[in-house]
Amino acid sequence: MTRERIGVGVVGVGMMGRRHAENAARSIPEARLAAVFDADRALAGRVGREIDADACGSLEELLERSDVRVVVIASPRRFHAEQAIGALSRGKDVLLEKPMGLSLEECDRIIAAAKHGRSRLQIGFMRRYDSAYAEAKRLLSSGALGQALLVRAVHRDREETNLPASSGITEMMLESTIHDFDLSRFLLGDEIASVATTAAVLCHTRDAHGHAPNAALNSVRFAGGALADIETYWGAQYAYDVRTEVVCAEGTALVGQHPRSQLAVYTRDGATRDLFPGFLERFADAYRAELSDFVSGVAEHRPPAVSGLDGRAAVAAALAGVASYESGKAEAVATTASPREPSPRR
Repeated sequence: MTRERIGVGVVGVGMMGRRHAENAARSIPEARLAAVFDADRALAGRVGREIDADACGSLEELLERSDVRVVVIASPRRFHAEQAIGALSRGKDVLLEKPMGLSLEECDRIIAAAKHGRSRLQIGFMRRYDSAYAEAKRLLSSGALGQALLVRAVHRDREETNLPASSGITEMMLESTIHDFDLSRFLLGDEIASVATTAAVLCHTRDAHGHAPNAALNSVRFAGGALADIETYWGAQYAYDVRTEVVCAEGTALVGQHPRSQLAVYTRDGATRDLFPGFLERFADAYRAELSDFVSGVAEHRPPAVSGLDGRAAVAAALAGVASYESGKAEAVATTASPREPSPRR
């Protein structure tokens, strides 16, 4: 007997949302892309036609559809909380792109909505699904390398930004650095205790008045004593470059030290390596695996791999980074208890 495919609705079909929609429509056998919604109705209509999905005229229209069981939210972050709460309260399973919310209060409201709706909530930290990071986690958990002591992480985006100073550091912490806050928690299996962030304008427009910092160094201390050093840099130009090293008592695990392929070309002009241009290329397989895993867990109500509490913890670390940049000193990460997450409905 063939199992009925799970209907997926995607909210926000810009760059990230379109990729989720394409994956649901073309790459995940157990999923069926049922509908899309975007505040830009022309964009929603175009994506719907190109991927063969209904374009809804409103969020309510998408959420009221009985054939939509999974909602992927990839809209701008200021809409995450209300859209996620709306979907969860209707009993939809929700894959919510990071950041989970703009405040811990928003995160707590989302978790409470999942509890009320008996719904599954997963946060979109796709790097956990990357095969190299997953193997590093397995290796660290096995104890083969001994106690993990230090994480060194690099996140360099190719493109620069043109953000005002008033919002730039918040944007960086919640959109980019948050990945490494989550990943370091994931790899070490420990909670972040404090964050010290320093940032500066390191680009050709650095003399422009009011330009947001495009580079940050984050010194992170964990509750168990381990440390992390996280670099975030926008405007690297040469490629999208994400690397992580975990130094342990009896060895070191490194992810991302190698380029896109093992091919190197040497000419009189020098050596070239095939590098990744952006995050969609670097983590293409991880995005597919993430959505496939979440959709496949609907029928059995399997607990999500990246919980709302994981999302909340990453937001707490990001907000501590913002506070540290503003205060000039290390800031403790808020650990106030959140509403307990529910077991998925049965």
